[in-house]
Amino acid sequence: MTKLPASGLSLGIDIGGTKTHGILLDADGHRLAESIRPTRIGPDGVVATTIDVVADCLGKVDSTDRTVLIGIGIPGQVDPAAGLVRTAVNLGISELDLGPRLSAALGLPVTVDNDVKAAALGAANHLGIAGGDLAYLNFGTGVAAAAVVNGRLVRGHGNLAGEIGHIPVDPRGDRCHCGQRGCIEVLAGGGRIAERLAASGPELTLVNLVEAAEAGDPTAVAEAHRICTGIALAVQLVVLTQGSARVVLGGGVVHAAPDLVPRVQQILADRAAGSEFLASLGLAERITVIPAGYPVAAIGAALVGMSRSRARQLAPIG
Repeated sequence: MTKLPASGLSLGIDIGGTKTHGILLDADGHRLAESIRPTRIGPDGVVATTIDVVADCLGKVDSTDRTVLIGIGIPGQVDPAAGLVRTAVNLGISELDLGPRLSAALGLPVTVDNDVKAAALGAANHLGIAGGDLAYLNFGTGVAAAAVVNGRLVRGHGNLAGEIGHIPVDPRGDRCHCGQRGCIEVLAGGGRIAERLAASGPELTLVNLVEAAEAGDPTAVAEAHRICTGIALAVQLVVLTQGSARVVLGGGVVHAAPDLVPRVQQILADRAAGSEFLASLGLAERITVIPAGYPVAAIGAALVGMSRSRARQLAPIG
């Protein structure tokens, strides 16, 4: 854990469509307090929920005369410099000046970043490679990635780097919500998976998908293969484009069905058997899964908050 000044506290807040999760850390990275509240949708609701989480966490410790930095991870297109959030569809946000509104309401410094980028920092910290390289792949409602290179986030123009869910891989595939056909998100995004499973009947769920596939259920076999193919494509994509030494898998899809991961690795191994080039990359061996109970996004948001004293780590690349 990157350290704050000796008297400092960092409060990381992961804002999701269902819940908002806050974790307060001391200067040594120890957890002092935690709060989870249902997220109220819409700009005013998100601001109010976040203020409640901050008050709850700080109310559990003595923060008098201690520096408190707040970091926010939130879905959507985020301008970290301005603290501005756009098109966070699941939160009912078209545009919200989240950083300035929270700073004014709380009287504390607030830094805002995209939730997957924050999670990438949390993953690097958890693995003890905060200054190293990795790609974080999040398979939640949608699919997104974030890359850390030499401890710094890869941002791209407009902080857009990592939106790989909308790379089309099958021109004959189903239409994606973005308007294209056969995107990675269509294959492995939780929203589309849920639609397909619901259409197949109430018996089949993401939790029992692999078990049903191993029992020979043809619908489960096809669905498990579709999801694993999408995840494998995403792994190969981030390694080839970022050269990431490690690929961390996270998000609700992976955590609900962890037995999908060995199948993904087998797909990558099978491809490598027919390609000397792919075999040289060792794609399957690069995969790591963060334990489901580790709050990677909230911890990462705390690191985002520390960015005011860690400018080098969060300096943009690209």
